[in-house]
Amino acid sequence: MAEIAPRSARDAIRWGLLLSALAVVGFRLPRTYSAFRDWHEVRLSDPSAAGLDRLTFTANAVAMAIILVVALGVFYLLRPRRPNEP
Repeated sequence: MAEIAPRSARDAIRWGLLLSALAVVGFRLPRTYSAFRDWHEVRLSDPSAAGLDRLTFTANAVAMAIILVVALGVFYLLRPRRPNEP
């Protein structure tokens, strides 16, 4: 029977962080899409409302990008270390 390699706490933290980041991005995605759609609906008729919708869209998109970049960076930094080979 094949043996299962032991998993470390570092590995659990690594995957948990990545999954939680994806959950946060997934939670923000509908709001971002809604702000984008609203912005395109009113951009020619009401510039002040379009500015607010654009700001909301931009803030959500930037926040999602930052969350993903940080999570992927930590995921990469916490990867298992390979033993030195001769």
